[in-house]
Amino acid sequence: MDDFDFSGKKVLVRCDFNSPLGGNGEILEFMRIRVYKKTFDKLKNAKVVAISHQGRLGNPDCVSLDNHAQILAETIDQKVTFVNDLLGDKAKKAIDEVGVGEVVVLENTRFQPEDNENAAPEKHKESDIVKTLAPHFDYFINDAFSVSHRSQASVVGFPMVLPSCAGLVVAKEMEAMYEAVKPEKRPAVYCIGGKKFKEVIKVMEVTLSNNTVEKVLVGGAVAHAFLHVRGLVPRECMSVMEEKGDELAKLVEKARKLDEKYKDRILLPEDIAISFGGREEAPIGDPRLERYIPMDIGESTIRKFTDTMKSAKSVISKGPMGAYENPIFLKGTVRTLIAMENSPAYSLIGGGHMGNIAFDLGIRVDHISTAGGAVLAFMSGEPLPGIEVLKQSAKLFQEKLK
Repeated sequence: MDDFDFSGKKVLVRCDFNSPLGGNGEILEFMRIRVYKKTFDKLKNAKVVAISHQGRLGNPDCVSLDNHAQILAETIDQKVTFVNDLLGDKAKKAIDEVGVGEVVVLENTRFQPEDNENAAPEKHKESDIVKTLAPHFDYFINDAFSVSHRSQASVVGFPMVLPSCAGLVVAKEMEAMYEAVKPEKRPAVYCIGGKKFKEVIKVMEVTLSNNTVEKVLVGGAVAHAFLHVRGLVPRECMSVMEEKGDELAKLVEKARKLDEKYKDRILLPEDIAISFGGREEAPIGDPRLERYIPMDIGESTIRKFTDTMKSAKSVISKGPMGAYENPIFLKGTVRTLIAMENSPAYSLIGGGHMGNIAFDLGIRVDHISTAGGAVLAFMSGEPLPGIEVLKQSAKLFQEKLK
């Protein structure tokens, strides 16, 4: 953003206000909205329009951004106006009339079907959302790091037709990612949990084979797939995994091969907390684990994981260690976060649920990311489309920017 003069200019900012919602559609966590204050502070002399998504089309959490705009208004110094329109006359009128020092928030981009599709930037520059909105703006800012691993219209289309740059959130995220994987930040430890087995397997395959991590601490639902391949828990323990059927079977086979090759570097739970008249911790091999769903890592595992972190120079964590929604099964996740806070290592927490929990608890680490999937994609060595297209845009508009 320092390379641009936004004074008096009309600027389109792609944010990521996507937040967890309650049963009545209320926003439960504000981190992904409040993190944008510095970006908007830097645009106080510009005419700003913000776009974002919430949820996925067809899902219950794909709702209006009205409440998000209200929270943004409480966060930043500029006047914020919400318009329940994206590409229609109301949106165009609001864009044309936005004044210097004002921010207009348009409606959820996921209401537009094309913003739910992954496609090349060259295709997305012809999308309705880009062709309709881009002519009204001087510049585009991608400040949605948490969706930069997706090649969607509102992320990669605008840089093809407008001079573009990374926002302050994206810049800070990228700096933190690169800092965490510096050669001098070894030994590195990854603490991975949650239910998304496919993402975890991909990260483990790449980082273990490239020798960019010394130890992987596996908790959450994904740990039970590795425990299963070692013959320590029954298949039923994987019932809470996000993947099912043939997809799960293929991932379990990948886990088997990984475990055979890197068993000494993959640390698994030694005991598990189950719901047995409250929180009950059972060692691996306890017959109760054949009948009760695993809910959290146990005390012995917590000690093993946190001791491993103490000797690391970088710790990256993504995904909760258990069923964090129930306070009695939040222990493993909280103790892991506290260990990261107390560790001398460079500590980075991937976004999503883990990031929100850390934010709520006031855990102080080197960086709490707004992103979940983008962190995993970065750790897997994948190019991030939302970042790569900014490089392409810089070449396309280099003469105009001189």
